[in-house]
Amino acid sequence: MPKGFGLGAGRVALRGVDWHDGSMSDDVSAPPTAVSEPVNPPPRVAGALEVLKAVAVPKRYAVLKELADGSYPAVIQLAKKLGANPDLMGRHLKLLQKAGLVVRVRDGNDSDGRSKYYQIPERFRSVTPDGGRVLDFGSVKLRLDAAGTPSA
Repeated sequence: MPKGFGLGAGRVALRGVDWHDGSMSDDVSAPPTAVSEPVNPPPRVAGALEVLKAVAVPKRYAVLKELADGSYPAVIQLAKKLGANPDLMGRHLKLLQKAGLVVRVRDGNDSDGRSKYYQIPERFRSVTPDGGRVLDFGSVKLRLDAAGTPSA
């Protein structure tokens, strides 16, 4: 065993197992480390002010209207559809993600893995009886009519 490793005098503790000079013994002095956070934590929705700030920019609001049906187009496709620069669209989507309004998803058909896809989680999306869309972020509820425009 190289010098500098271990707990001294040739001892190394690793996840509750104590190695000493090549022999193993069950030593519980080093319990396994507990994972404090899930690998993929659920998105945290920001407070009402942060949600409203994120939605106040017309391009970001347009993005939410486009994604309200559960679709997840590539960033470049979304930018083209909304007439925006792809780099700027990526920034808008990252800000929406930071606010917890969208999540990044993977597309199984993406062969090179370079494209990025964002989606509004299903728990935020619903459809009214008249076909309108509702995005309920808890502190803020956006109602869109069937054509995707805000309803009065």
